[in-house]
Amino acid sequence: MPKYAIAFITPTKGAALRHRIMDGENRDSALRRFFNEEASEFYSNDDQGFYYFKEDFFDEVTGAGSIIECE
Repeated sequence: MPKYAIAFITPTKGAALRHRIMDGENRDSALRRFFNEEASEFYSNDDQGFYYFKEDFFDEVTGAGSIIECE
């Protein structure tokens, strides 16, 4: 199963970096697992919260997240 290095800057005052190596069938499944385990406290823990998380994660201006597939 592919592994992904995922980093995310929390959307809080005094932002912190959350970083983990996650496995998943694909990039979206690894990102969903990261959301559930590391970021759901900052969003609603449902599909809408995941949507907003992904929006922040991939935002072209703020770039709050990064995901890299590991070999």
